[in-house]
Amino acid sequence: MIVFELVLLVIGALFLVRSLTPISRLILELPDGSLKKRWKALSILILFFIAGYFIFAYNFWVLRDEQSILSIVASITLLLGGVFAYLVGQLALQTANDVKDIAILQHESITDALTSLRNRRYFDQRICEEVALSKRYKLPLTLMLLDVDYFKKINDTYGHTVGDDVLTNLAKLILEVVRDSDIVARYGGEEIAIITPNTSKQEAELLAERLRSIVEKTTVATICTTQEVVQVTVSIGLCSLSHVITDKEALLEETDQALYLAKKYGRNRVVVSNW
Repeated sequence: MIVFELVLLVIGALFLVRSLTPISRLILELPDGSLKKRWKALSILILFFIAGYFIFAYNFWVLRDEQSILSIVASITLLLGGVFAYLVGQLALQTANDVKDIAILQHESITDALTSLRNRRYFDQRICEEVALSKRYKLPLTLMLLDVDYFKKINDTYGHTVGDDVLTNLAKLILEVVRDSDIVARYGGEEIAIITPNTSKQEAELLAERLRSIVEKTTVATICTTQEVVQVTVSIGLCSLSHVITDKEALLEETDQALYLAKKYGRNRVVVSNW
Protein backbone atom coordinates (compact mmCIF):
# COMPACT_ATOMS: atom_id res chain seq x y z
CA MET A 1 0.00 0.00 0.00
CA ILE A 2 2.83 2.34 0.85
CA VAL A 3 4.38 1.68 -2.56
CA PHE A 4 1.07 2.44 -4.26
CA GLU A 5 0.77 5.79 -2.45
CA LEU A 6 4.37 6.59 -3.29
CA VAL A 7 3.75 5.91 -6.98
CA LEU A 8 0.72 8.20 -6.93
CA LEU A 9 2.71 10.98 -5.27
CA VAL A 10 5.64 10.64 -7.68
CA ILE A 11 3.37 10.68 -10.73
CA GLY A 12 1.51 13.72 -9.39
CA ALA A 13 4.78 15.53 -8.70
CA LEU A 14 5.96 14.83 -12.25
CA PHE A 15 2.75 16.28 -13.67
CA LEU A 16 3.18 19.39 -11.53
CA VAL A 17 6.76 19.90 -12.65
CA ARG A 18 5.81 19.31 -16.29
CA SER A 19 2.95 21.81 -16.01
CA LEU A 20 5.54 24.56 -15.59
CA THR A 21 6.95 23.95 -19.10
CA PRO A 22 3.90 25.03 -21.16
CA ILE A 23 3.15 27.84 -18.70
CA SER A 24 6.73 29.14 -19.01
CA ARG A 25 6.46 29.03 -22.83
CA LEU A 26 3.13 30.85 -22.65
CA ILE A 27 4.62 33.57 -20.43
CA LEU A 28 7.45 34.10 -22.92
CA GLU A 29 5.00 34.49 -25.81
CA LEU A 30 2.62 36.87 -24.03
CA PRO A 31 3.15 40.65 -24.33
CA ASP A 32 3.82 42.62 -21.16
CA GLY A 33 0.65 43.36 -19.26
CA SER A 34 -1.78 42.14 -16.62
CA LEU A 35 -2.39 38.80 -18.35
CA LYS A 36 1.31 37.96 -18.32
CA LYS A 37 1.54 38.91 -14.64
CA ARG A 38 -1.34 36.58 -13.80
CA TRP A 39 0.31 33.64 -15.50
CA LYS A 40 3.55 34.42 -13.65
CA ALA A 41 1.58 34.44 -10.39
CA LEU A 42 0.08 31.06 -11.30
CA SER A 43 3.52 29.58 -11.98
CA ILE A 44 4.68 30.80 -8.55
CA LEU A 45 1.63 29.21 -6.93
CA ILE A 46 2.43 25.93 -8.68
CA LEU A 47 5.96 26.09 -7.24
CA PHE A 48 4.47 26.53 -3.76
CA PHE A 49 2.12 23.66 -4.51
CA ILE A 50 5.07 21.47 -5.47
CA ALA A 51 6.87 22.39 -2.23
CA GLY A 52 3.77 21.60 -0.21
CA TYR A 53 3.39 18.40 -2.18
CA PHE A 54 6.76 17.10 -0.99
CA ILE A 55 6.17 18.29 2.57
CA PHE A 56 2.93 16.34 2.58
CA ALA A 57 4.66 13.28 1.17
CA TYR A 58 7.32 13.43 3.85
CA ASN A 59 4.86 13.89 6.74
CA PHE A 60 2.24 11.53 5.44
CA TRP A 61 4.46 8.73 4.26
CA VAL A 62 7.79 8.85 6.13
CA LEU A 63 6.52 9.84 9.57
CA ARG A 64 3.45 7.58 9.69
CA ASP A 65 3.42 4.14 11.19
CA GLU A 66 0.30 2.86 9.47
CA GLN A 67 -1.75 3.46 6.37
CA SER A 68 -5.30 4.74 6.24
CA ILE A 69 -8.01 5.40 3.70
CA LEU A 70 -7.39 9.10 4.28
CA SER A 71 -3.80 8.82 3.09
CA ILE A 72 -4.87 7.06 -0.10
CA VAL A 73 -7.58 9.66 -0.79
CA ALA A 74 -5.09 12.46 -0.14
CA SER A 75 -2.53 10.87 -2.47
CA ILE A 76 -5.11 10.47 -5.25
CA THR A 77 -6.29 14.06 -4.73
CA LEU A 78 -2.75 15.38 -5.04
CA LEU A 79 -2.22 13.27 -8.15
CA LEU A 80 -5.35 14.73 -9.73
CA GLY A 81 -4.19 18.20 -8.73
CA GLY A 82 -0.94 17.66 -10.57
CA VAL A 83 -2.75 16.33 -13.65
CA PHE A 84 -5.13 19.32 -13.49
CA ALA A 85 -2.28 21.85 -13.40
CA TYR A 86 -0.57 20.08 -16.31
CA LEU A 87 -3.72 20.03 -18.46
CA VAL A 88 -4.44 23.70 -17.71
CA GLY A 89 -0.93 24.66 -18.83
CA GLN A 90 -1.15 22.61 -22.03
CA LEU A 91 -4.64 23.88 -22.85
CA ALA A 92 -3.64 27.50 -22.22
CA LEU A 93 -0.59 27.20 -24.48
CA GLN A 94 -2.59 25.51 -27.25
CA THR A 95 -5.34 28.12 -26.99
CA ALA A 96 -2.82 30.95 -27.17
CA ASN A 97 -1.23 29.40 -30.27
CA ASP A 98 -4.64 28.90 -31.89
CA VAL A 99 -5.60 32.52 -31.19
CA LYS A 100 -2.30 33.65 -32.67
CA ASP A 101 -2.86 31.55 -35.80
CA ILE A 102 -6.37 32.95 -36.18
CA ALA A 103 -5.02 36.50 -35.82
CA ILE A 104 -2.42 35.80 -38.52
CA LEU A 105 -5.07 34.40 -40.87
CA GLN A 106 -7.34 37.39 -40.23
CA HIS A 107 -4.46 39.77 -40.91
CA GLU A 108 -3.56 37.97 -44.15
CA SER A 109 -7.18 38.00 -45.31
CA ILE A 110 -7.28 41.82 -45.25
CA THR A 111 -3.68 42.56 -46.28
CA ASP A 112 -2.20 42.96 -49.75
CA ALA A 113 0.66 40.48 -50.08
CA LEU A 114 2.93 42.78 -52.10
CA THR A 115 2.59 46.18 -50.45
CA SER A 116 1.39 45.12 -46.97
CA LEU A 117 -1.36 47.70 -47.31
CA ARG A 118 -4.96 46.74 -46.64
CA ASN A 119 -6.51 44.96 -49.61
CA ARG A 120 -9.61 45.63 -51.69
CA ARG A 121 -11.79 43.44 -49.50
CA TYR A 122 -10.91 45.47 -46.42
CA PHE A 123 -11.39 48.73 -48.32
CA ASP A 124 -14.88 47.74 -49.49
CA GLN A 125 -15.85 46.94 -45.92
CA ARG A 126 -14.40 50.10 -44.37
CA ILE A 127 -15.74 52.52 -46.99
CA CYS A 128 -19.26 51.28 -46.21
CA GLU A 129 -18.66 51.69 -42.47
CA GLU A 130 -17.10 55.15 -42.80
CA VAL A 131 -19.86 56.46 -45.06
CA ALA A 132 -22.48 55.21 -42.60
CA LEU A 133 -20.67 56.82 -39.65
CA SER A 134 -20.20 60.07 -41.53
CA LYS A 135 -23.88 60.32 -42.41
CA ARG A 136 -25.05 59.30 -38.93
CA TYR A 137 -22.94 61.84 -37.05
CA LYS A 138 -22.79 64.44 -39.84
CA LEU A 139 -18.99 64.30 -40.07
CA PRO A 140 -16.95 65.10 -43.19
CA LEU A 141 -15.46 62.23 -45.14
CA THR A 142 -13.12 62.39 -48.13
CA LEU A 143 -11.82 59.65 -50.41
CA MET A 144 -8.63 59.82 -52.49
CA LEU A 145 -7.60 57.59 -55.36
CA LEU A 146 -3.90 57.67 -56.24
CA ASP A 147 -2.45 56.23 -59.45
CA VAL A 148 1.22 55.85 -60.40
CA ASP A 149 1.90 57.73 -63.63
CA TYR A 150 3.24 55.69 -66.56
CA PHE A 151 3.52 52.56 -64.43
CA LYS A 152 3.31 50.27 -67.46
CA LYS A 153 6.37 52.03 -68.90
CA ILE A 154 8.29 51.28 -65.68
CA ASN A 155 7.43 47.59 -65.95
CA ASP A 156 8.30 47.51 -69.65
CA THR A 157 11.61 49.34 -69.14
CA TYR A 158 12.93 47.85 -65.92
CA GLY A 159 10.89 44.68 -65.44
CA HIS A 160 8.12 43.67 -63.06
CA THR A 161 10.50 43.18 -60.12
CA VAL A 162 11.38 46.88 -60.18
CA GLY A 163 7.69 47.66 -60.65
CA ASP A 164 6.94 45.67 -57.49
CA ASP A 165 9.67 47.59 -55.64
CA VAL A 166 8.11 50.86 -56.75
CA LEU A 167 4.71 49.86 -55.37
CA THR A 168 6.16 48.51 -52.14
CA ASN A 169 8.26 51.59 -51.42
CA LEU A 170 5.47 53.91 -52.48
CA ALA A 171 3.14 52.20 -50.02
CA LYS A 172 5.66 52.74 -47.20
CA LEU A 173 6.02 56.39 -48.19
CA ILE A 174 2.27 56.96 -48.18
CA LEU A 175 1.93 55.42 -44.72
CA GLU A 176 4.60 57.81 -43.45
CA VAL A 177 2.76 60.84 -44.81
CA VAL A 178 -0.88 60.10 -43.95
CA ARG A 179 -2.35 60.22 -40.47
CA ASP A 180 -2.95 57.23 -38.20
CA SER A 181 -6.70 57.69 -38.60
CA ASP A 182 -6.50 57.42 -42.41
CA ILE A 183 -7.17 54.08 -44.09
CA VAL A 184 -4.80 53.17 -46.93
CA ALA A 185 -5.58 50.23 -49.22
CA ARG A 186 -4.40 48.86 -52.54
CA TYR A 187 -7.42 49.47 -54.71
CA GLY A 188 -6.18 47.55 -57.72
CA GLY A 189 -3.04 47.35 -59.87
CA GLU A 190 -1.08 50.55 -59.26
CA GLU A 191 -4.06 52.38 -57.73
CA ILE A 192 -4.11 53.11 -54.00
CA ALA A 193 -7.17 54.35 -52.11
CA ILE A 194 -6.98 56.56 -49.03
CA ILE A 195 -10.05 57.06 -46.84
CA THR A 196 -9.72 60.16 -44.67
CA PRO A 197 -12.40 60.17 -41.94
CA ASN A 198 -13.52 63.44 -40.36
CA THR A 199 -11.67 65.36 -43.08
CA SER A 200 -13.08 68.12 -45.25
CA LYS A 201 -12.36 68.43 -48.96
CA GLN A 202 -10.00 71.35 -48.33
CA GLU A 203 -8.03 69.50 -45.66
CA ALA A 204 -7.80 66.40 -47.86
CA GLU A 205 -6.59 68.49 -50.80
CA LEU A 206 -3.71 69.84 -48.68
CA LEU A 207 -2.78 66.30 -47.65
CA ALA A 208 -3.00 65.04 -51.24
CA GLU A 209 -0.84 67.87 -52.55
CA ARG A 210 1.74 67.24 -49.84
CA LEU A 211 1.77 63.55 -50.70
CA ARG A 212 2.12 64.25 -54.43
CA SER A 213 5.04 66.61 -53.82
CA ILE A 214 6.89 64.18 -51.53
CA VAL A 215 6.49 61.29 -53.99
CA GLU A 216 7.84 63.43 -56.83
CA LYS A 217 11.05 64.13 -54.88
CA THR A 218 11.63 60.62 -53.53
CA THR A 219 13.56 57.72 -55.05
CA VAL A 220 11.23 54.72 -54.94
CA ALA A 221 13.55 52.11 -56.48
CA THR A 222 17.16 51.58 -57.55
CA ILE A 223 18.39 49.40 -60.40
CA CYS A 224 20.99 47.07 -58.86
CA THR A 225 23.07 46.53 -61.99
CA THR A 226 23.42 50.19 -63.01
CA GLN A 227 22.57 51.96 -59.72
CA GLU A 228 20.07 54.00 -61.72
CA VAL A 229 17.42 55.54 -59.50
CA VAL A 230 13.75 55.30 -60.31
CA GLN A 231 11.46 58.20 -59.45
CA VAL A 232 7.77 58.39 -60.19
CA THR A 233 4.93 60.84 -60.02
CA VAL A 234 1.36 60.21 -58.99
CA SER A 235 -2.03 61.54 -60.02
CA ILE A 236 -4.62 61.93 -57.28
CA GLY A 237 -8.36 62.41 -57.48
CA LEU A 238 -10.48 63.17 -54.45
CA CYS A 239 -14.08 63.70 -53.53
CA SER A 240 -16.04 64.27 -50.31
CA LEU A 241 -19.50 63.33 -49.17
CA SER A 242 -21.93 66.21 -49.68
CA HIS A 243 -25.60 66.95 -50.25
CA VAL A 244 -25.02 65.65 -53.79
CA ILE A 245 -22.58 62.80 -53.07
CA THR A 246 -24.58 60.90 -50.48
CA ASP A 247 -23.54 57.26 -50.76
CA LYS A 248 -20.56 54.98 -51.32
CA GLU A 249 -21.24 54.39 -55.01
CA ALA A 250 -21.41 58.09 -55.84
CA LEU A 251 -18.31 58.80 -53.77
CA LEU A 252 -16.30 56.12 -55.60
CA GLU A 253 -17.57 57.20 -58.99
CA GLU A 254 -16.79 60.89 -58.50
CA THR A 255 -13.36 60.16 -56.99
CA ASP A 256 -12.52 57.91 -59.92
CA GLN A 257 -13.69 60.65 -62.32
CA ALA A 258 -11.44 63.17 -60.54
CA LEU A 259 -8.50 60.78 -60.92
CA TYR A 260 -9.30 60.38 -64.62
CA LEU A 261 -9.19 64.17 -65.05
CA ALA A 262 -5.89 64.38 -63.17
CA LYS A 263 -4.34 61.98 -65.66
CA LYS A 264 -6.07 63.65 -68.62
CA TYR A 265 -4.78 67.11 -67.67
CA GLY A 266 -1.15 65.95 -67.69
CA ARG A 267 -0.65 63.73 -64.63
CA ASN A 268 1.40 64.56 -61.50
CA ARG A 269 -1.45 66.65 -60.13
CA VAL A 270 -4.35 66.62 -57.69
CA VAL A 271 -7.88 67.12 -59.01
CA VAL A 272 -10.77 67.75 -56.63
CA SER A 273 -14.32 66.85 -57.60
CA ASN A 274 -16.61 69.83 -58.07
CA TRP A 275 -19.33 68.04 -56.14
